[in-house]
Amino acid sequence: MDRAVRLEFFLVTVVTALTTLLVQGAVAQGVTAGAADSKGYLHDRPWIMPFDVNQRYRPAGHDQQPPGEPSQLDIYEFAWQSFIALNWPYRVGGLRGEPDPRARLAPISNTPDPERVVVWETYMSPETVFVHPQQWPVVWGQPDFTGLQRVATPPCYTGDYAYGTPFAPGINQPYTNANVPTGPVVDQNRRYLRVEVTQSQPYFSYIKQFGYYDADTQARVVQNYIDYANNNNATPPVAQRPGDPARRFFQPVPAGNEFYIDSLPPWAQQGMTEVKAAWKVLKTEGEDADIPGRYFRRLLQFPLPDGSMSEPTLMGLVGFHIHRVTPFGHLPSTFEHIDNVKVGRKLFDPLPRPARPALNPGGDYGRPAKYPNGYEVNGQGGVANVIPAPYKAGDMLVPEAEREMVNVSRVTPIPPDVQVVNYKYQTLLRDSVWSYYQLIGTQNKNLREPNPHLGPGIPGPQHSNVQNLVNTTLETYTQKGFSCARCHLDAFPHGVDSFPPYEERFENLHVMSFLLLNAKPGSQPPDRFECLRPGY
Repeated sequence: MDRAVRLEFFLVTVVTALTTLLVQGAVAQGVTAGAADSKGYLHDRPWIMPFDVNQRYRPAGHDQQPPGEPSQLDIYEFAWQSFIALNWPYRVGGLRGEPDPRARLAPISNTPDPERVVVWETYMSPETVFVHPQQWPVVWGQPDFTGLQRVATPPCYTGDYAYGTPFAPGINQPYTNANVPTGPVVDQNRRYLRVEVTQSQPYFSYIKQFGYYDADTQARVVQNYIDYANNNNATPPVAQRPGDPARRFFQPVPAGNEFYIDSLPPWAQQGMTEVKAAWKVLKTEGEDADIPGRYFRRLLQFPLPDGSMSEPTLMGLVGFHIHRVTPFGHLPSTFEHIDNVKVGRKLFDPLPRPARPALNPGGDYGRPAKYPNGYEVNGQGGVANVIPAPYKAGDMLVPEAEREMVNVSRVTPIPPDVQVVNYKYQTLLRDSVWSYYQLIGTQNKNLREPNPHLGPGIPGPQHSNVQNLVNTTLETYTQKGFSCARCHLDAFPHGVDSFPPYEERFENLHVMSFLLLNAKPGSQPPDRFECLRPGY
């Protein structure tokens, strides 16, 4: 047994022991281990996202102070609780984002049948929210699909695109504001990963309340904000009620205590949430077929670069970014399937393990192959300009046999304290397909000290506790010195022409979300903004 295997065995033993203690403690407090039981496990009403770290529900008073400084472990728990609520089954016939309290989390069922639709899938896509201002008002309402098949709608690139021919949505790696993507990711079956984005009702209500679906409105209030901050050396006032004169200044993204959250249903009374999901095509027959029961499954149609739609295809969820905003601050977290780059070990696993990971060819003794930069393309790693070229609008898909062979490994290991929390939740969820997923990490403002294994943190509106936080399905080609915050520090509303200083008076312009840039200017005619095909 070599050193690497001994180290892995030791880590698994320690983590399993710690997990046993955590789970025993949870059961002692009345938490059952049955993953599909919707009553009394994890915490009260797990289908509702926690309002904040260590704060289960929205406080009655808007000025109520949040609890004391949480531990990093508390934030990992918050991330898992948010993940569970977002993936709770949707109540059929309900509003977008409405969970079904009577439902059970998706079970482990080793069939090619898709699972029930879950909450985040019914959120609005940016393309639904950011139609041309002349097409407003838009109503939250019910989702625009029924059954277990749906059309994924990643952000659409419009006629004023600044880089020539627009990039095709949903197939390229989303990077920066998704308008400068790196190339697509090809799995071990030479099929492309696909990406989509959705946003929650509080985010939609914020956009509706202040008219930020219009790029002209954003630019005007941003200029008012900058003028006030410069002239008064202070942050502009925040609107406290409908019609408040403070709305002439750009308003901060919702953290959950805003007046326009008051009227939302209980399950939506939090700050904004945006989700970015990555899917792989599930191979159901032949050599190296996937084991469908290990994946959350959906029949999906994606837009193709030439403007047509794919056939309904069975897909498995492999990557999941969550960006939440709470009174504590911006709280991005990222999850992956346990078999992405290494075949995962799951406690109480009733299913066989796959022959190899989804994105890695595997190696000796169950250890995955490793690459210095986290990837190799056609046998070349760490070489400039070898990643697959991004697809542009109008391109035809490269035939499978001619696609690049992409192999992926994880550069930054999952920290041991995150693994402990993962084993806890995978044990609690052992009867559910969600036990095949793992938290990779969170990014939040420094607590007691940065994680020494992940770098000193990065500057910004919040000083982050980690420097490298990468999802191998969503940041495959940028695994060194990259993170959610490092990317989203460049996210501003329309009207921000130069990077604002990291000062408190400008903090509200650091929205950490690129979705506002999908707004179109109402001053220009709608026919200038066409997506890849009519109706998409």
